Amino acid sequence: MDVKVEKATQKTSIPKNYSDLKAFNRGGFTLIEVMIVLGILGFVLAFGLPALRKPQNNIRQVSRQLASLSREVRNQARMKKMTHRIVFRLGDKGAYWVEYAPGNVLIPSEATLEKMKRLDQEDRPKDPFQKATRLIKDEKELPNQLVFGSVETPNGKGPVTDGTAYVYYSPEGLVERAVIQVTNKKQLTWTLILNPITGHADIVEKAISLKDLKFE
Repeated sequence: MDVKVEKATQKTSIPKNYSDLKAFNRGGFTLIEVMIVLGILGFVLAFGLPALRKPQNNIRQVSRQLASLSREVRNQARMKKMTHRIVFRLGDKGAYWVEYAPGNVLIPSEATLEKMKRLDQEDRPKDPFQKATRLIKDEKELPNQLVFGSVETPNGKGPVTDGTAYVYYSPEGLVERAVIQVTNKKQLTWTLILNPITGHADIVEKAISLKDLKFE
């Protein structure tokens, strides 16, 4: 007995005119819709991501500039046989600059600074320091949204979080050990740790204080 097998065929309906084509594409994305989505993604990648990364880029740039400046100030102090210091202005408008004084100037103690504050302006001893415009022509202000969170040295009672702070460099090439925090007042804080022998600054991507460090 012969069995006749019929092969099933599936017919695909192809749209014959524009109205049928619109109905045919209704279940997917049109080329224009895909182009719009790609354009939006391109805009976000071009403008959105750099804006999100800008605070981190700024804090990285400032940290590297300060690390390089520390080495330059130490070298100048040794070459010129003069005491140098980096001055930090803390507060809403953070800035820093470099000053120098002839010879070897002793770092004033906390008690000496307190006594000087109680004196009238005319009775205070003259400050021997002047701006070292060769290293920084003027005060270097921090980028928007960045401030110095604190500056801490062993000679102080604790971290300085407002006003003015100093880090001293001796004519012999010794550097006052210091911990300097740069922050955007939110969740981003980097710390510079100055080496007292070399002036080299280690950059740590978190908040650190002197008590967190272990010295040999």
